[in-house]
Amino acid sequence: MTTVPSDVASRRSARASAFEQVGSTPQGAPEYRPNMTLGIWISKYFPGLAKLRKRIVWSLGEKMEGPFDATDLMPPGATEPAKYPAYYFMKPVHTYPKPGALDPAFGPFVADFNAKSPFYFGKPETTRFWLERAYPGFQRGRVLDIGCGVGPITFVMAELWPEAEVIGIDLSPSCIRWARREAERRGLKNVAFYHVDGGDMRQFADASFDIVNEGYVLHEVPTYHGRAICQEMIRVAKPGATLTWFDWPPAETPGDFVRRELAVKRDSEPFMLQYLDLKLEQYLVELGLENVERLVRAGQAMIVRARKPAAS
Repeated sequence: MTTVPSDVASRRSARASAFEQVGSTPQGAPEYRPNMTLGIWISKYFPGLAKLRKRIVWSLGEKMEGPFDATDLMPPGATEPAKYPAYYFMKPVHTYPKPGALDPAFGPFVADFNAKSPFYFGKPETTRFWLERAYPGFQRGRVLDIGCGVGPITFVMAELWPEAEVIGIDLSPSCIRWARREAERRGLKNVAFYHVDGGDMRQFADASFDIVNEGYVLHEVPTYHGRAICQEMIRVAKPGATLTWFDWPPAETPGDFVRRELAVKRDSEPFMLQYLDLKLEQYLVELGLENVERLVRAGQAMIVRARKPAAS
């Protein structure tokens, strides 16, 4: 279970340091400069107001319409639409109003947020820097980006590796429709987006990808589904393939834990403590992956890289 500060004094001390900066970037890497936007501040401290604000924005904003069952977004060879896990309806993250990521306005809303993002991997140049270090020498092959959203990591992959086939998957139909339109606008022919659950990727064959990446999904799902995603990632990766996880790091100080605890209480990150219980890096070792290593931790950003054992 997640370690929690036990006595009153330690918890008071943790709250006093709850806004400390944890983790810094190595020399030569893009700098980590945390900052706060009005939208994030409202979500942290006034979740009810945040939900109302987003509902109003969504009602006025652009909508990515399409069939309700997302049959237009199925990958080649799929015989039925992706199934939504139960938690997807029960607990929207980031104080999104229900039905959360199923709203037609969700994709344009996320795209606008990403363009103004204060987070470390919010800038394409930062993502590119770390992709080049995570996959040195990679040029061609099949690449899978799980939890692609509107494609901030996926598009960098497609542009960085023009000879590769890059596939992004997500459970938000609106995000996938927005990403498809954006790919066309950019003239990218080597990227495709599909409506698929990362915890059930039966549409993809065993050992069919040279690179498999997860982008900020695991901290937004219950522990059991996070395990399923990791297992599916390993299944679809080729022997000897490299896998990466762009996600939150574990809580490494009392104040760091308190921030996660408050995010759960305020409904901003309802599954964050379950994510900590996943113990990602340890779990990947238990699953049999090799060379499990953390490439960087900068605030709320972390990259973990591992290798699927080569066939014997």
